[in-house]
Amino acid sequence: MLSPKDAELFAVLSDDDLDLLADFLESDAAPEQAMDLSMLHGFLTAQLVGPEEIPADKWFSQVWGENGERPKFASVAEQEKIEGLILRLYNQLMDELADAENAFSPIVYVDEESGQDISQQWCYGFTLATSMNPEAWQEMMDDEEYAQLVYPILVCADDEGRADLEKDGQDMAEFEHEVAASLVDIIPEIRDFWIDRRGVPNLKH
Repeated sequence: MLSPKDAELFAVLSDDDLDLLADFLESDAAPEQAMDLSMLHGFLTAQLVGPEEIPADKWFSQVWGENGERPKFASVAEQEKIEGLILRLYNQLMDELADAENAFSPIVYVDEESGQDISQQWCYGFTLATSMNPEAWQEMMDDEEYAQLVYPILVCADDEGRADLEKDGQDMAEFEHEVAASLVDIIPEIRDFWIDRRGVPNLKH
């Protein structure tokens, strides 16, 4: 039986919880290189649908950036709250991805003027997670069909790739909107790719 503290880590996040986490990640208390909420969601998604489970203590520091900086928490209570929210988001994603009847939905920003989804940050987080374990991901990258499946995520996150698309006349706002919409189909297929090959032990299937 889970202790009350452990059970709390599996509680579904409310909108207020997500707002609190988003506000902290973008506050002066967080390192300048810290992920925002959309990037964090992409990063955690890749951890959960990828070739192998990476323990939280291996990826957690990446949330704050690659320079080894730490947040300036106002108190131990605030640290426990924020770190708990990150782990709850991870656990909630795990449950969502394991439920075949639950359509995956990325956390992306929306352009207030156009109403279009902005997916670059989400894609950057996903790509960062794959770069933590590139050899394990290589089998998918070497598969022509699945490489094409992952391509929109990778190019959306890559400045050079985006520049090339723009040179070819691609409307990048429309491209990002289309990528966000396609993630509903892409992410379950990536998950199934790895389950079919060697299983993903932290997901129920």
